[in-house]
Amino acid sequence: MLASRNQTDEPPVINMTPMVDVILCLLVFFMAATRLYDWDENEFVVNVPEVGEAAPISAAPDDLVLTVLKPGTVVVGEATYDLDQLVALLREARNRYRNQGVVVRGDAALRYQDMADVLSACDEAGIRNVRLPVRSRAESPSP
Repeated sequence: MLASRNQTDEPPVINMTPMVDVILCLLVFFMAATRLYDWDENEFVVNVPEVGEAAPISAAPDDLVLTVLKPGTVVVGEATYDLDQLVALLREARNRYRNQGVVVRGDAALRYQDMADVLSACDEAGIRNVRLPVRSRAESPSP
């Protein structure tokens, strides 16, 4: 018992040398095992599958913006259309891209029926992706 009292307690020491050696060995291993250049696409000969009809992959077109000026008159881009012409234009757009989107804009003073006519034209053309933009009352200028 006297011997244990006379011994001084030394703080434990962590030897970092083995850990650094292991990390450096792993680093060298992964550097040697990893290829430092990309595979060349033509390095492998592959017969790709064939399809009957293939259309080019392209991005979806932007939504058409329909601006209702007055009852029965709609502006798309810079051209003005009546409702019958609008249906033809929307059908053509839907034939080019099945999920064609439409944004219907109009003055707040328009009657609900005027907007309903344009929405009906969209429905007749088969366009289901229709949005009606609005703004909050907080954004509206006060009179």
